[in-house]
Amino acid sequence: MDCTCSQVESGLKMDQPVLRNLLRHKLRKGPSGISPVRLIAVLIIAVVLLTTRPDLVAAQAELQMWLNPEMGKQIPRADYRLTYYPDRAVENQEAHFGWMEHRVNMFMPLYQDSKDEFALAAKGLFLDIDTTAIFPDTGGRFPSELWDVSAGLSYRHKFDNSWTAGAALTIGSASDKPFSSWDVMYLRFAAMLRVPQGERNSWIFTLIYATDETIFGENIPIPGVAYAWVPSDWFTAVIGFPFSMIQIKPVEKVTIDLEYYPFWTVRTRATWEIFRPLRAYVGWQWDSDHYYRADRVEKPDKLFYREMRAYAGVRFDLQHIGFEVTGGYAFNRFWFEGEGYSDRDDNRIDIANSWLVVGKINLRF
Repeated sequence: MDCTCSQVESGLKMDQPVLRNLLRHKLRKGPSGISPVRLIAVLIIAVVLLTTRPDLVAAQAELQMWLNPEMGKQIPRADYRLTYYPDRAVENQEAHFGWMEHRVNMFMPLYQDSKDEFALAAKGLFLDIDTTAIFPDTGGRFPSELWDVSAGLSYRHKFDNSWTAGAALTIGSASDKPFSSWDVMYLRFAAMLRVPQGERNSWIFTLIYATDETIFGENIPIPGVAYAWVPSDWFTAVIGFPFSMIQIKPVEKVTIDLEYYPFWTVRTRATWEIFRPLRAYVGWQWDSDHYYRADRVEKPDKLFYREMRAYAGVRFDLQHIGFEVTGGYAFNRFWFEGEGYSDRDDNRIDIANSWLVVGKINLRF
């Protein structure tokens, strides 16, 4: 979540501690330029594969699409998800914080056959925020709404030797004032090459570039490599850099999924297929989102939200429509403003733990 420092609200005077914090916030940035040591660090701290930070199910579908050697079998799909966080107290402030999150995703194949696939993907995210919290370092009220809207094109091609190559390009804006200027927008590019190793396994080579994923203030392409090991129908492992995932089916109707993205994103889920249309699941995840505040003081800064979440839910799928209801408990929740996780104490707003409710509708055509 990326944002800028908002103006001090009317009637609020900037006292000396706030002024000192503002100066510290502005002067903490180091000089530009990248040394070999920082280059190594940049390569270690890679961004997530492809173009977004999706939820666990969406991430699995996206990754499976790129790893699947079969071509020409993509279907149009869309989903809408509503998440409710009730008001909770803000630490060290006489304030509350709660919000409703609306999220829409769409995927549409434009052309596909046994060799080529073109597709369009779009995403819309809106946070309707109810809070009286202010930024502790720079002053100013927290935004009452945040948006993340994007669209992108992807292409895959399967060569005669069974190698598969693909690329995806996405443009979007994540801000309290989306598309209001170039510095609240982002461009993301990902390229992938899948090289089969035997009947089931494969090497995966990636190249990722994202303007909103700066490390130490630098934007450079991030190369990656992973090995997909599929020894049987009940075990799949993709181990490498910058992402890893494992899927295990210990028994016929139970699936366990584990995902890791450097350094601070972990997602887990166990799913039980009770009978064909009905599934139940439990999980835990440590995840984040980020935005740009349109009037922030430091342009490289982003507004991050981080939380840990334990949850359980049920999913009912028919041929073209599916429904999900999830309940959970969110903890270790906070917002902060900076270039990355190392700045997590800057402009930090801690929120009390809370239960949450999620409703989702999935459409397939």
